[in-house]
Amino acid sequence: MRTDAMILVAIALAGTTSAAAQRRAAPGSAGGGLWYSVGVAPGWARVTCDICAGRRKTGLSAFLGVGGSTGRAVRIGAELAGWRERDGGVTQTLLSFGGAAYWYPNAQRGLYLRGGATLVMHRVNDGTDVVTSSGIGPQLGVGYEYRVSRGWRLAPFAHYSVGVFGGDVKFNGGQATGSATVSFLQVGASLTRR
Repeated sequence: MRTDAMILVAIALAGTTSAAAQRRAAPGSAGGGLWYSVGVAPGWARVTCDICAGRRKTGLSAFLGVGGSTGRAVRIGAELAGWRERDGGVTQTLLSFGGAAYWYPNAQRGLYLRGGATLVMHRVNDGTDVVTSSGIGPQLGVGYEYRVSRGWRLAPFAHYSVGVFGGDVKFNGGQATGSATVSFLQVGASLTRR
């Protein structure tokens, strides 16, 4: 009889401990489920090639992401980022589309490291001529999520993407040169729903 009572108490304590641990879930530790994210940030884009100036221009950028969590410390998803800058009669735009994984090294903290692959496409238009550049490469980043409500998290971040493989430069649709590198840096804040 006493053994049965001790087993029941042990089971009750284990259930209470498990429930308490689930309530203490950290910003990066939601296990499974859909997430989506939006962000706005100053952005810097640069194209380097044999005939490119290679200056880093500042403009307004934004991104959207959607995906799922694979466990308590990792979430993965697809992301689309855009950037635009206008100087006189020249408009530059950049799009980056790729897949990324967010890893939370400590389940009790909001710090994340981001890595993945992306296609980066850059376009310059002066009203007469159009120059396009593109490349595939890695994307890296770091951020820290702060819980602002039950499902929402605000995160300052720094994300960097660079297209280095398969890059080319086209002038008015014709091949101008190969081996272009298109890089894109964002430093700002995102809002994520999980």
